[in-house]
Amino acid sequence: MSEIYDAVIVGAGPSGSSTAYYLAKEGFNVLLLDKFSFPRDKTCGDGLTPRALQILDDMGILEAVKQVGHRLDKLELISPKGYRAIAPLPKKEKMCDYVLIVPRVILDNIILERALASGANFKSPVRVTSIEQENNTVLVKGEQQAKAITFRARMVIYATGANTKLLLNTGLLKKMPQMVLAARAYYDGITSTVDAVQCRLDSVPLPGYGWVFPVSDTSVNVGIGLFRAGLASWWMPKTAHSAFDTFIQSPPLQKLLGGARQASPIKGFPIRVDFARSPTFSERTMIVGEAAGLVNPITGEGIDYGLESGKMAAEHLSHMFAIGDFSLKQLTAFDKLLRQRYQRLFVLCDRLRLLYLNPLFVNQVVRAVARSEELMNLFIKIAIENQNAYQGLAPSTIAKVILKGIRL
Repeated sequence: MSEIYDAVIVGAGPSGSSTAYYLAKEGFNVLLLDKFSFPRDKTCGDGLTPRALQILDDMGILEAVKQVGHRLDKLELISPKGYRAIAPLPKKEKMCDYVLIVPRVILDNIILERALASGANFKSPVRVTSIEQENNTVLVKGEQQAKAITFRARMVIYATGANTKLLLNTGLLKKMPQMVLAARAYYDGITSTVDAVQCRLDSVPLPGYGWVFPVSDTSVNVGIGLFRAGLASWWMPKTAHSAFDTFIQSPPLQKLLGGARQASPIKGFPIRVDFARSPTFSERTMIVGEAAGLVNPITGEGIDYGLESGKMAAEHLSHMFAIGDFSLKQLTAFDKLLRQRYQRLFVLCDRLRLLYLNPLFVNQVVRAVARSEELMNLFIKIAIENQNAYQGLAPSTIAKVILKGIRL
């Protein structure tokens, strides 16, 4: 344990690997740890928004990801009654006007390999069990192949996704946060044409959502997310698996999946969406991506937030090294950067989620989205746009736009 790393990053998913890349390319001595060896599967919807693609382009791996991804340029929103609103992705300067669907077993390995090529170190499988402060450094303790190991670093970065065990054990989280419960499976042999990213509110218990994301012309990633909180817990299924079964047995999904075969097990997974109330730092500690609750509360999309927050953490930590200041004041400044960029959106999405408890109202909204360009633009901004697009979107403004669209 004689070596002292500049940063140890726990978790080698998109947020951890992007943090490692941006630090290593600046010459910092970085160690990535993960409890799994790569490549490994990660249960997810597999969608990459234009914001995610922008970071991958900046990392120099967009072309590699495009080679293995399925490209789509439309979003489709389907109401409980089957009304459809189709939105082409807008053309923005320096932004892609399409999304890519890339299975995480492929994507995460590409990002990790880029971090390693930039100079980061990687050890796996390592199960981190504790993180302790000692003499202006951090001790990261864990196990690898049944042997105790310890690493010392000047800073530690949590990129542990939805797994809260380490955050709870170290006291960074005081209690288990409410999570979205999700499940997904892959299907091959699709004969129906699916040429858009489908966000489905039909045959799902509101305020939940379903998705159908084409992985190729003949295969799809199908999933569902449940918000079992507040009043919704009274009527929500107890497990995502049971809701998933109901979803795929519904007539619309049976028609879409007719003749297809299930190509993977149904896998359940939790999703952290609590950024608005989640900690992002502690003494010599930063938290990025889903470990900080950075997943969109309405759409469940989190890869873009993970990549962006990883880059932000690396840039801020580089500044801290440059001035030799690792104080809580500097870490509070990192939290402020994240809050300025994302807090308003997450508070807004938490409130908007309450609006679609009523299926009759949701049906009206989706019909309005289909015929109102203003409402369509609002939908795009909330779902996938960059951080500047939703600045100034107050709940009262959104309510006026929705009501105006319904009256058209």
